[in-house]
Amino acid sequence: MLRKLLRLVLAALVRLILRPQVRGLENLPAGPFIIASNHLSFFDSLFIPILTPRRVHFVGKQGWLEMPGLKGKLQAFFFRSIDMISVDKNSGTGVTSGLSGALDILNRGQVVGIHVEGGRSPDGRLYKGNSGVAWLALAGGFPVVPCGLIGTEKVHPVGSKRLHVARFSVSFGAPLSFAEDHGRQSNRHVRRTVTDEITQAIAAQSGQEYANIYLSTVRERMKQNSGA
Repeated sequence: MLRKLLRLVLAALVRLILRPQVRGLENLPAGPFIIASNHLSFFDSLFIPILTPRRVHFVGKQGWLEMPGLKGKLQAFFFRSIDMISVDKNSGTGVTSGLSGALDILNRGQVVGIHVEGGRSPDGRLYKGNSGVAWLALAGGFPVVPCGLIGTEKVHPVGSKRLHVARFSVSFGAPLSFAEDHGRQSNRHVRRTVTDEITQAIAAQSGQEYANIYLSTVRERMKQNSGA
């Protein structure tokens, strides 16, 4: 009940204050499916679940649940309340465990959301997708709905400590099916091909320029340049 109440209150506040435009809800299928999205703002994994009719469990990094102090405890409570699936991205075992947890949720007939880039874009471009989304789709034969977020970086720019009142949009595309490759999640080439198709479908919804490079690589270069 607390989770439902929190979701209703947040959805009402977001719709009233930020007035988001939501398109393509008719593309959301019945039964279990995956929402694959770009990532521009800290609050993207909140905006999508509260603006989607179905309950959405979003994949997020374990670190958000481990911050110290009262603020950290409140943050952890908040993320658990919105059904975050925690993934330790610094550990191969942690990633596998997180994906297995997401697969269990899908197998129960529910919805899982994932940001394919693995983090927020620093410059508004859409970066090369990580293959976790393909692993989920192939392991369970689930459809993938490409989701394009537009303008959420204006609501909470990178480095900002407060929210800004700005309109944004969420666009859901037609679901993608990979039923012909069901069960081939261990094939690296198949995972890469499926991931690239999903990422291009997200680009079609978001209108972003595509950068054929991993976000993690870009971040590492930025880190090296800042320390030079």
